[in-house]
This record gives sequence, C-alpha cells and structure tokens, in this order.
Amino acid sequence: MDALSGQILQRLRLRTQRETRGYKELIAAYGYLESQLEQSRKKISWLEYEKEKPKKDTENGSEVEDTALKAKLEELKVIQHELNDAIKKKAEYADKVCSQADALKKMEEDLGLSQTRCNELETLNKALQEKLTTAEETVTVLSRTSEAIMGEHQSLQALYNSRQAKFKDMERDLAHLTQQVLGHKMKEAEDLNNETSVSKKLLQLTRLKELQESVGIGNKKVPPLKGSVGDMSGANEKLGATPSFVDDVVIYPATPFDTLEAHDVEVSALCFSPDGNYLATGGGDKMVKVWNVKQDLRTVDSRCTLSGSGGSIMSLQFDQSSGVILAASQDNTARIWGLQDQRTKHTLSGHSNKVLAAKFLEDNYKVVTGSHDSTLKLWDLQRGMNPKTFLAISRCNDVIAGRGMGSTIISGHLDQKVRLWDARSGNANEEIMLEGKITSLDHLPERQLLLACCRDNTIRLIDLRQKSVVNTFTAEGFNVSLDWSRACFSPEGKYIAAGSHDGTVFVWEVATGKVRSKKEHSSVVVSCSWHPSGYLFASAERTKKVTLWRQ
Repeated sequence: MDALSGQILQRLRLRTQRETRGYKELIAAYGYLESQLEQSRKKISWLEYEKEKPKKDTENGSEVEDTALKAKLEELKVIQHELNDAIKKKAEYADKVCSQADALKKMEEDLGLSQTRCNELETLNKALQEKLTTAEETVTVLSRTSEAIMGEHQSLQALYNSRQAKFKDMERDLAHLTQQVLGHKMKEAEDLNNETSVSKKLLQLTRLKELQESVGIGNKKVPPLKGSVGDMSGANEKLGATPSFVDDVVIYPATPFDTLEAHDVEVSALCFSPDGNYLATGGGDKMVKVWNVKQDLRTVDSRCTLSGSGGSIMSLQFDQSSGVILAASQDNTARIWGLQDQRTKHTLSGHSNKVLAAKFLEDNYKVVTGSHDSTLKLWDLQRGMNPKTFLAISRCNDVIAGRGMGSTIISGHLDQKVRLWDARSGNANEEIMLEGKITSLDHLPERQLLLACCRDNTIRLIDLRQKSVVNTFTAEGFNVSLDWSRACFSPEGKYIAAGSHDGTVFVWEVATGKVRSKKEHSSVVVSCSWHPSGYLFASAERTKKVTLWRQ
C-alpha cells in the first residue's frame, strides 16, 4: 500500500511540473514584454519631447533641419507600431495567464482531493496491515493447534482400532453366550409352559368338579381333559379333527347372566387377568376399571378405578403375575398401573398418534406398543432407555407378544398385512398379506396359530410355521365395523368369538367351522374375552355395557 501511494504522489508531482512549465515560460515572456513596453514608453516620451522641441526652437527662431526631423518621426512610427503589437501580445498573454491560473487552481483542488484520498488509503493500508499481522499470528497458532490435534487424533485412532478389535472379540463372545442363554431360556420357558398347562388343567378340573357338585351332579364321573396329564391320546392329532389342545370343558357362551354398567360412555377394551381373579375394562371416559371375579364365577363386583390417561382406552393386558395392568390410549401414550397402590408406575410417551395396542413381552420387563403413526416401539421398563422404534409403513391396530413367542413380535395393520418382527434387530422378517384391513390379532402358542380379524367381515386362522392362512371364518350378518374390533380364542382354542356391528356375538368351532350367534347387545360389540378357566365369557359394547355369559 505504501508503494501505491508513493507512485500516486510521484505521478502527481510530474503532472504538476509538466503543466506549470508553460506557466513559467509565459510569465517570463510576460515580464520581458513588460520591461520592453516600459522602455518603449520611455522612448516614446523622449521622442515626443524631441518632437515638441523643434516647434519651440522654431518659435524661438531656431532652425532645424527637416531631414533629421523626418527621420525621427519615421522612427517614432515604427516604435509606435511595435508598442501596439506589444500591447496586443500583452493582452493575449494576460488571457492565457488567467486561463492557466484557473486550470492551476483546479489542479490544486484535484491535488488536494488526491492527497486526502491518499491519506485515507494509507490509513486503510495501515489497518489492513495490522489485521494481516494478526491473521498471520492466528494462522500460526492454528497450525500449531492443528498439528497437536492431528497427533492426538492419530493416537486416538490407534486406541480406537485396538478397542474395536477387542469389541469385535467381545461381540463374538457375547453372541456365543447369548445363544447359550437363549437355549437355556427356551428350555426354561418350555418347562414353565408345561407346568402352567398342567396347573391350568388341574384348576379347570377342580372348578368343574365344584361346578358339578353345585348343580347336583357331584357323583357323576368327570371325563379327563384332552391333552392333560390324564389323557395324552390326542397329542398328535391334526387340525382336521378335534385338536389335542382343545379342552372339552370350555363353555360355549350361550346364556348372559349379568350386565355391568361399566363406564359413563362407550366401552372400548376388556380382558381377564391370567389368574382369573380380575376383569379389567377401559372406555371413552379415559378410565380403567378393575372388577373382582368371585370363585363361583357368578359374581363380579367393582375393585378400583385407575385414572391418569388423557384419552380413550384402546387395549388392556395384565402381566403374568396379575399385579399390574397395561393400557394403550388415544392420547398417544401407554400406561402401567399397580393394582395394589393403584398408582401409575410407567407412562410410555413417544408416539405421534394414538396408540391402539400395547403388550408385555415374555419377561414382563419389556412392552411393545403399536400406533397409528405407523410405528411400533419397544420399551425396556428396567433400564428406562429410549424406546427402539420399528418403522411399519402402515398404521398399526394390534400387536401380539409374550408367552411362547420369544423375541418375536407380530403386528396387524391397515394395509392388510401381518408383520413378524425380530425384537432384537427391529426388522420385519416376514409379511403375510390378507384381503382386508386387520383390526385385531390373537395367538395360540400351543399350536403356533394366529387369529386375524379383518374389515372384510372375515376372521382368518394363520399357521405361523407355514406363514399361510389355513382357515377362514365368516357368517351371514357378521359385520366388522370398527378398526379396533377384537376377536379372541377360547383358552384352549376350541372356539373363536367376535362381535358384530348389530350387537350380535358370533362363536365358531375351530375344528368344524360351525357357527352360533346370539344378539344380546344393543350396539356394536367392540371386544370379547374368555375367563382363563373357560367357564366365563365377557363381551363389551360401545354403549357403556359389559355382558357376562355362561353356558
């Protein structure tokens, strides 16, 4: 910047010298003319004096020669002519001097502006120079820092590579251990299922005996349950005949014996507890009501009301201990209450649309929820971490998980697909395409059968081993009118039950496809459920009521 300003000043000085050189010559010529003019004036004055002098001499009688006088006059004329020329030149030079003076003044003004601009540029140059110095210092510091960071990065990269190798080794060890643990868990689950099945059959026999004694047939012999400890003859029967898992003592719900005014508005969900001691109902009043089921299976009374939900209750499930209850809600959440203290233990929030289904996994420490935001979420209640999200593409109406399913989760969707998920990877491993929007699912783990209720007014029975539909149930007048209409298996799989839009409850026999129906409700039957013993059946309608049935 200093070099630039020096060049500008040098050029201005040269320009000033070049343009003032003519002025100096003009001024010198003007001075010379002034001196010549002064001399001419003096000479004219002398000549005029000489001119007058002969006249005086003549008057005084002096005589002068005419020749000399004429010569003087001629000389005077020449001088007068020169004087006139000098005056003209003087006027011309005076005009030029004025013009050059104006030009010089303008040049001085331009020079002043240039000098001011030059000063500004020098100031700016100085400021930029200071910034450049600061920037160079910053670059130096950053270069040193970058070198230090690069060195640290190389050290960390080496450490990362080392730990990555260790992590892969640990992953392999973990996978091996996981397989071993899963093997043990599956064996334990199988043993537990066998124990539970035997205990349930013994409980059913006991209750059947009590029931028979109460109606006066205590002396009659009770036939052993098929598939129970006392009768294993049907263990290998196929689906075409009466299945080995069918319990002949499960009642057909033929006679309603009690009606509960369960909620202030519609009832949208119900279920029995695994131990059979409780019935839970959920409704549009945002409440979950729990009812005591007496030992005689003829009396049901109110136990407690669980509040805290911000929307209608859409599904209900007890855990295996029957100590807590899980509810899905239209306020985009699911909640878990304890029955002893009747307080909310967990609020599972994270969906962006209503949650229509929520189920415990087999260990009761994890929960899966299905929502109309087209996702499933897997929640770990022990660790309290952020849920794992499964992208389902379509809105989810129901999910199945828990006993006998291991890490598998099954979901039903409005795009007519049943999806089978691996809870560990979050991937949908299988898809089964049906012909109607799926409103509900139920699972029979003993035979790996899945029940799917659809909006095309059918219920489809799916073999999960073959991943295909093995039977379709429908009936005249059967109409599925809600996206959350729930169908269910009886405890041992002998019957399938579902409600219709006109208040009729339909029941099909799985083995024969025979259907029976009875209209007891005055509005749409939303949900139905069997008591674990098989002796009691409950159905819920949209207009507040829950009906209890016996054979």
